[in-house]
Amino acid sequence: MKRIIITVFVLISAGLIVSAFSVSQEPLHYRLASDPAIHGKGKDGECMDYAVALSSKLAANGIHGRLIFYRWHIRDTGITGSHVFVVYNLPDKSEWIVDNENDHPREVPPDASPMQLVYLLSNARPAPVDVELQEGLNHLSFF
Repeated sequence: MKRIIITVFVLISAGLIVSAFSVSQEPLHYRLASDPAIHGKGKDGECMDYAVALSSKLAANGIHGRLIFYRWHIRDTGITGSHVFVVYNLPDKSEWIVDNENDHPREVPPDASPMQLVYLLSNARPAPVDVELQEGLNHLSFF
């Protein structure tokens, strides 16, 4: 019985050591944008907190972009809201978007407009929603 316990302990310890030293294959920008520990990630109503926290981390690592702000309204209802997401550029000229509601960033098609980016982030089927970009904020949101 003692040998079994020691063997199990050794196997578990070895597994923990190997997992502690395994290196993620994802690039830095992807790991940063996917990090569930960033303030606001996965939390309803905390898109601004997430966008500010992520943009700070990206900029500290030499990755620059901007925040995109917009307002939305579900037609024929009184339901409205606002949202912000992060758009950033990499040295290879690729562009990526992410918000606090998506687990991972998505690569943006070349020449996509800001309005197309809004719809690219949505995982849901299209709904009767009116979207208005908040251009005044968007012109000031580069990092």
